[in-house]
Amino acid sequence: MPEKDPSSSSNATPSTAKIEGVIIMLTVLIRIGKYLPWIVLAFAAVSMILAVLCFIWWNNMLGGIINLVLAIAGFFFFSQLFKRRKIHRYNYGYRRRDLPRDAETIDESKVRAEAR
Repeated sequence: MPEKDPSSSSNATPSTAKIEGVIIMLTVLIRIGKYLPWIVLAFAAVSMILAVLCFIWWNNMLGGIINLVLAIAGFFFFSQLFKRRKIHRYNYGYRRRDLPRDAETIDESKVRAEAR
């Protein structure tokens, strides 16, 4: 039985196809994550509209209560997502109390000059 060469090009094609599939899947997930608060808000608004329709138009008390609970939970989740995004927006900047990154190189050069 002949053995396959591991460096053959027939094995490279499926692995690149798998990598491309993973890249596409990650791109879709990043887009969903980027717009997640607005998606949650849309579902909460639709659930609130369904709750109002169940109470007023269709006279269905159980459906209205379930949709109302889902809408309240959706609005609460949206507020948490929005607050979390607002908090993390400002964590990456330079702060005054932090030392400058080039301060260590300046101190080292002074020490080297004094050691000579």
